Amino acid sequence: MSEIRTDTNGSISAIASNPAATRPKWHRRLTVEIPAEADLYEKLKAHQWNATTEIDWDRPVRNYSPEAYAPFRSTYSEEEFDRLCAQRRAFTFAQLFLGEQAALALCAQLLNLVPEMETKLCLAGQIIDEARHVEVFGRYLDKLDAEAPANPALEDLVHELLDSDHYGEKIVGMQIFLEGIAVGLFQRFQTNSPDPLMRDLIRLVLRDESRHAAFGVTYLADKFENCSAAEKRRVEEFVGGLWRLFHHATGSPFGPVDEFMSSTFADIRHRLGQIGLEIR
Repeated sequence: MSEIRTDTNGSISAIASNPAATRPKWHRRLTVEIPAEADLYEKLKAHQWNATTEIDWDRPVRNYSPEAYAPFRSTYSEEEFDRLCAQRRAFTFAQLFLGEQAALALCAQLLNLVPEMETKLCLAGQIIDEARHVEVFGRYLDKLDAEAPANPALEDLVHELLDSDHYGEKIVGMQIFLEGIAVGLFQRFQTNSPDPLMRDLIRLVLRDESRHAAFGVTYLADKFENCSAAEKRRVEEFVGGLWRLFHHATGSPFGPVDEFMSSTFADIRHRLGQIGLEIR
């Protein structure tokens, strides 16, 4: 059985047949090895929010902007048009709901793999954040009152991440790839959504996601500094495979694909560059 660990010199490795690899490292004192991570943990504690009390869920959902959809209104009755808009929004949010569940599961996997105490604390806080995101997107889906399946290609991407037995692939896939995509998507929705309820929940989620992305860059820039070229290339090729799966998955759910994919690719490439990697 292949297990995962961070080796003693700080680089990222997958170690085969090591039953102790995923056991947590016990600390004798609350020491800080990465001060920037401790600072992020303080921000995490200071910026918690409650989805039940800070979002007015009694508001109706506004499914579309009348101006944007005016050319299509004459094709359908008002009831049909409202239903189609709700289904389109539900499909988009079904993908976000899946993505947040994946983030929750990945954070739980990573918690025992990182050796530093302050990084464990950051990941524990991120688990709470991701649980809150699952809650808000699930509640929003319920308000749409429309059924929508998860995109099979997106499910494949999620399974690639969850099933990977390589620590570097998993943490870069989570903290750089998924979090980078999430920030780009949520910023787009915050700017373009006609629905005040959606904008309110996205504003709160973005506060968490921006912190998660900063955590990933801060932590991984240090970890990859001492990696071998072979280790780096393996992770780069894995992220390239994730990108191709994501490109296949986004045939329709997130709006104008060319513009979105171009800006998202540029952002992920920038984030990888910050930790000393390229996308292949």
